[in-house]
Amino acid sequence: MSQSVEFTIKGAPVRVTPIQTGTITIKRCHHTCCLPERAPMTARFAAILADRRWADPLPIWTFMIEHPEGIFIVDAGATPDFNDDASWTHDPGAGKLLRSFLRIDVGERETLPAQIDALGIPAADVSAVVLTHQHIDHTASVPAFEHADTWTTEAEDRAAAQTGSCPWRWRWRTDQTRIRHIDNEGIEPAGATRGLRATVDLVADGSLRAIHTPGHTPGSVSVALATDQVEIWFTGDTSFTADTMNRRLQLLAYTPTCPQCGGFTDTSMVEACSCRRTTGTTPNVSRRQWRDGLELDRHNSRGERSVVGRAEQNGLE
Repeated sequence: MSQSVEFTIKGAPVRVTPIQTGTITIKRCHHTCCLPERAPMTARFAAILADRRWADPLPIWTFMIEHPEGIFIVDAGATPDFNDDASWTHDPGAGKLLRSFLRIDVGERETLPAQIDALGIPAADVSAVVLTHQHIDHTASVPAFEHADTWTTEAEDRAAAQTGSCPWRWRWRTDQTRIRHIDNEGIEPAGATRGLRATVDLVADGSLRAIHTPGHTPGSVSVALATDQVEIWFTGDTSFTADTMNRRLQLLAYTPTCPQCGGFTDTSMVEACSCRRTTGTTPNVSRRQWRDGLELDRHNSRGERSVVGRAEQNGLE
């Protein structure tokens, strides 16, 4: 588990804890986007299946936000059930297909519920789980939070067959649990930045928001946390590594050389400028890759602008 990072909101403490729930390994073709995005999805998927090479393992990140108004989880990570044939009896074909191009390595003690329990926080204390999207490495522990609201989008529900999300694996909930939809309950801001759609305030003071940001999947969601020190965006699979970011579209840019403080402070998975500049975080980029990406951005952009990271326009599958 990574070290927690502490901030304040109107002087009250808020803590962000990155929690790694094992690793995922994908094919090299998938990792490097071996076919251009303009290629038909069927062709891209066929190329991934045909590739016999595997990339290096990637961490599966989730995040716990301890806010003055409650405890919030961003993504639910992976569990060992992925590798258990018995867990696929509802759809054995889906299990065989997914495991032909995805490898997940996670132990029982690495699951999200086990790790927050080790921190003294029972699953019953979690107010809400926000899914950046419904891929299998982001949803596995959702059933453990049976008393929490689970936020997703109707757009993501409709795209389940297209994205291979297998919702039946995580939707076996109690009658008291609500699965809520940002694009149904949220408000679309007037004059919003392109790609930012319906928004839900998760807390009364407006400092924690869930936003429909289609890109990686049609129903992708970003979570924005505004603290006294910095605004943090949790974007969920914007890119596999910093090296594969599409800089022409500026999917994830910053103010890397801050004119006030001259740089960033490296605080685990959260990269924060010490004088309240905007930053971002993405669960599938490792700490070292993320830091390398910041250094590259600092060299290239010269601190001229700050753009919040998001999955908009990306279309990565």
